[in-house]
Amino acid sequence: MIGPMRGRHESTGGSRLTAPAAHRAVAGLTCPVVGFFVARLLEHLVPSLPTVLTYAVCLAVALTLGWRAWSARIDLGARSLRVHNTLATTTVDRRDVRRVSSSGRLEWRRGGDRPVRLPSEALRGAWWTLGTGRTAYALNRERLESWARLTARLDLDQEAA
Repeated sequence: MIGPMRGRHESTGGSRLTAPAAHRAVAGLTCPVVGFFVARLLEHLVPSLPTVLTYAVCLAVALTLGWRAWSARIDLGARSLRVHNTLATTTVDRRDVRRVSSSGRLEWRRGGDRPVRLPSEALRGAWWTLGTGRTAYALNRERLESWARLTARLDLDQEAA
């Protein structure tokens, strides 16, 4: 028997949207370089700071941000989605998602409050990508829109059962 024609993210809720690997690699590898220059700036502006400790702290923070930049993604679950950006991770309930803008922002409502617009690194390339990977980002936005539209169908199915 032939089963329903659904994508992996529709049937199990287990899907991951990521930016192209080259974009994530560049973002992840530039963080330690920026951390080095921040340490040099701090060393120059505040000479009383211990040099080794300043470089160690800046490098630790930069490596952490580099790892988060490399692993930036959106995890689509059965009941919610998790947006992992370089600086923060946010969980959004599936019913609260309103729309996905073409500028790479996810719009959702928290209760009866105003809509919250959450940018995502997996939905739109940074300025330095110079428009490369445009189709990958568009595909991610389409998959997220499809996942959000499926909410109404899932709610109706649960009520019927």
